[in-house]
Amino acid sequence: MEIKISENLRRFRKEKNLTQESLANMLSITPQSISKWERGEGYPDITMLPSLANCLEVSVDALLGNDLILAEERIQNYLAEYKRLTAEESTWHTAFAAARKAYEEFSYDYRIMMLYVNALKIYHPADSEDEIRTICKTVLQNCDDPALCADASYFLCGFRNAEDRMAFLKKYIEYGQDWKWFKVYSRDSEEGKIMMQHEILDGWWHLNMYIYTYGDLFNEEPERKVTHEEKIALIKKCEKILAAVMDEGDYGEYTWYIGQYNEFLAGEYAALERAEETLDAFEKAVDGWIAYDTLPEEYTYQNILMTHRPYTKESIGHGFVNVRHYRETVDADPNFDFIRTTERFCKIYEKLQVGE
Repeated sequence: MEIKISENLRRFRKEKNLTQESLANMLSITPQSISKWERGEGYPDITMLPSLANCLEVSVDALLGNDLILAEERIQNYLAEYKRLTAEESTWHTAFAAARKAYEEFSYDYRIMMLYVNALKIYHPADSEDEIRTICKTVLQNCDDPALCADASYFLCGFRNAEDRMAFLKKYIEYGQDWKWFKVYSRDSEEGKIMMQHEILDGWWHLNMYIYTYGDLFNEEPERKVTHEEKIALIKKCEKILAAVMDEGDYGEYTWYIGQYNEFLAGEYAALERAEETLDAFEKAVDGWIAYDTLPEEYTYQNILMTHRPYTKESIGHGFVNVRHYRETVDADPNFDFIRTTERFCKIYEKLQVGE
């Protein structure tokens, strides 16, 4: 980080409400010298730095900008430490303490603010809603980093709980629509666009989860309340809902769902021993997980509903489910046994072994 003495000198002088002339008098030098230093056309002699810092009531490190460099190093250390602590279950109990310590020291830094919000949401969700709202609104109103603003709006949207959303769906089904349930944001502001994007995605995600629950899609117990055919129909509903929101080829982090939908479909078709449909879904699942596994480090959506919404591979927890995980799932599922020796299955399966 390059810090100029000229910028710091001018900033600290104005914060102390000193004119160039008054500061010059305190140092027994000419105002022209102060003006020259602030324009970056020269620098004070090193022997004068302690006196100059004393007049401005700051440290020499602050005047030189070293304090900001050291602060940035500490911030980066806090971010790395929190990531490390949350990656291992055995250290989860210390993650919140680390986040709080970081926030107490750097409550003005937007990155640390969102780190602390993340910790509050994970470890103390029941009694932290007001604090999360306050911090997120501050970030949205003042931060110019689109990724941090996107995170802030995500957390704000998350306060609409499942009970509220079920009530909305019930009203929508019974009465057609109730616009009071929608909040309209101005598209003229960056904050408004980000909030709308997250409202759209948040609504899609919750509807997706309702269908998963309604279809009992995660239930692996022998006694099924929902038939294989019903599950297949519901999964296809989920696919259509995602396709309605996203543009073809512009799925970004949502390639995760392309893999998952087709993984579910392949499993259901396999249970019914419908070979061609199983293989079709199996290939799409493999391609989906490979696409997710090979996401670019950074991506910006082109979709008109989410234009310029960014993400980074690190921010989405890349690797939570991946190609290796899916291969292990297929290997352990006896429903695939009836097609394992077919030429097409083997050809598709080879994709799962790439990089091994």
